[in-house]
Amino acid sequence: MSLSHTFGHLGQSERPVRIGFFLAPDYPLMTFSAALDALRQANRIADRKAFEWVLITADGGEARSSSGLGFPANASLRNAPRCDVVIACAGVNFAAAYSPALFSWLQRLYAEGCVLGAISTAVFYLARAGLLEGRRCAIHWESLEAFRHEFPGCLATDDIFAIDGRILTSSGGTVTLDMMLYLITQIEGRDLAFRISDQFNHSRIRRQHDSQRVQAEDRFDVRHAKLAQVIKRMEGSLFEPVGIAALADAVGLSSRQLERLFRTHLGTSPSKFYIGLRMERSRDLLLHTELSVAEIAGVCGYETASHFSRFYRQHFKEGPRATRKADRASRMTAR
Repeated sequence: MSLSHTFGHLGQSERPVRIGFFLAPDYPLMTFSAALDALRQANRIADRKAFEWVLITADGGEARSSSGLGFPANASLRNAPRCDVVIACAGVNFAAAYSPALFSWLQRLYAEGCVLGAISTAVFYLARAGLLEGRRCAIHWESLEAFRHEFPGCLATDDIFAIDGRILTSSGGTVTLDMMLYLITQIEGRDLAFRISDQFNHSRIRRQHDSQRVQAEDRFDVRHAKLAQVIKRMEGSLFEPVGIAALADAVGLSSRQLERLFRTHLGTSPSKFYIGLRMERSRDLLLHTELSVAEIAGVCGYETASHFSRFYRQHFKEGPRATRKADRASRMTAR
């Protein structure tokens, strides 16, 4: 659904479109600045105040990012002014903002006709508020499977951003700029959005269905087309593993030929490479979600937690619980 029906008339009105940013503790500075600076640049290029913004925190206190930089908030959940759009921004520590007050505030905003946005893990807030049931939403690849596990009724996607009715979601990082340029296009038109993109040396405004991740060819420095295709298939089936023979057959190779390609270009076997991908993803889930070890084992395609833990220990030289414990200890020390 296009947002032009909702906001098209505001581009010609004298009143600026007001956008509220709810900043959770330890929000990522890059995602927030990408969103905010797109609006600043819009005002500069349009030579008028097309947009205004307010910064909102749970209690109205300082909005401190994960980098330690902070900004004074303009309002709290209790006294936030009426906004046309409210965008929540959160990072790894997103659960620290969980509260009935936040969820009821989001529910009220949506009931009042506000457009709601969420960047990266802030998508969890909208889901916990019951606003994403049956809706498409985008979330960072690192948290995608954990989100799907917790909210099976939400249509989570690995698109870079998603629009579903009055809900916008971004997978985070630099993608947030693309989502904001889409929003600006709906309100002010394509010309302004392209001029903003040029100002940021952003050579192409990405579309919703573009890939979040760096292509396999570049990430693993692989220049063999069929090998790259197999790696992509592996990455796309980490949680429902496919047999090596089936992977080889899918690209017109024998298992022996595929084995030789992996040895020549990556110095390992297809099976070990596949296990490595799955282990790295399981580690992401350990570090960035609250899923139990047993739940992570199931999500990653292992029949039992003990089976998963054995592979994990072989790969990382420590058990999954030790990884999680060390990470939590390091975060406490950093604070």
